[in-house]
Amino acid sequence: MTNAIVSGAPAEPDHDCPRCPRLVEFRTRWRKLEPKWFNGPVPSFGPREARLLVAGLAPGLRGANRTGRPFTGDYAGDLLYETLQRYGFAAGRYEARADDGLVLLDCRRAAWKLPTAGNS
Repeated sequence: MTNAIVSGAPAEPDHDCPRCPRLVEFRTRWRKLEPKWFNGPVPSFGPREARLLVAGLAPGLRGANRTGRPFTGDYAGDLLYETLQRYGFAAGRYEARADDGLVLLDCRRAAWKLPTAGNS
């Protein structure tokens, strides 16, 4: 088993990543219901060398799944990004859109999960 933190982050999953059957089924259903939404694995957000790693559970239905950026467009994002800004881990304006100009500072939301016995 590889430790993703020691060996470096793995490549970003592609838009049709097949590794998690539960998310493939979810993505397929929501692509039919909302074809204009992002509907795919969201890319990492923030610098790779960040001290703070934010983890979330997929999928973010009306947030990340709609906008293509983690915790963006839902109440969790409202709370998270306000808190990150308050403590100096984010700058810019959060407007619940992936193109709002918000940047993470020494903080990263990774698109991958650490390997476990079931997914390594």
